[in-house]
Amino acid sequence: MSDHVSTAPLTVSESDGVQTWILANEPVNALSPELLDGLSAAIDAVAEREDVAGVVLASELRVFSAGADAAWMARTIEEVGVDELLDRFNASMDQFRDICRRLRELPVLVIAAIDGHALAGGLELAVACDLRIAGDAEKVQIGVPEMDLFGAMPSGGGGVQFLARLMGPAAALEFVLNAKPVSPARARELGIVERLVPAGGAREAAETFAADVARKAGRVGVSAAKRAIFGGVHVPLADALAYDHEIHWAAMREGNFRRGAGAFAEKFGSRA
Repeated sequence: MSDHVSTAPLTVSESDGVQTWILANEPVNALSPELLDGLSAAIDAVAEREDVAGVVLASELRVFSAGADAAWMARTIEEVGVDELLDRFNASMDQFRDICRRLRELPVLVIAAIDGHALAGGLELAVACDLRIAGDAEKVQIGVPEMDLFGAMPSGGGGVQFLARLMGPAAALEFVLNAKPVSPARARELGIVERLVPAGGAREAAETFAADVARKAGRVGVSAAKRAIFGGVHVPLADALAYDHEIHWAAMREGNFRRGAGAFAEKFGSRA
């Protein structure tokens, strides 16, 4: 892949209609103000790119992300005290929540490639993505320890909302209150992760899948699928079917259907 943008703590590269966003905020990809600004800028940029249909969010470190920036929190407490930290932390988390919302709303497929610990805000970031592919390493921890650490739910980025939709409300409640991390294999069983691959292979698997989707569906097809599935699943069926109908026909008119239909007819039409 050739670099498209390179600004620490986030590097963006691009190939085959897919951007790969590499978290590189040493040592644990803490969600620092600088990293949040980098993610916001990357979202702004890809939203304007009609030729990009997929984003893979990965890490160059041994950790996907460990969440809040403890060093920044310690400096802030030392400088201005805990009460002021709370105000500044809430402002930072408002930005993080906006990032998570915008990831889900982007008209591109967003895949988290998890090949290291994904904890607290790091898992919130991963579950805000459309899909999650994880390396199957028993020592990797995936979880939301906020109840143990702070007596608070993991929702700086809206995490409990995404988890409830992935796991089901009761399972998500137990997971959040228990606050104990699980292995990637257990995360797959719980519905947090969609696919397991051999350890170290999450990024490659995510890029391969995203490139295949970008080739066959394009941005229009991806956007339509996201809107129909995520937008329709929580409304009454009759409303969802009408919503789906509108999206489906618009995507067929504007997307790759003509090309696909022509190839299909040429390949199989003579066999009828």
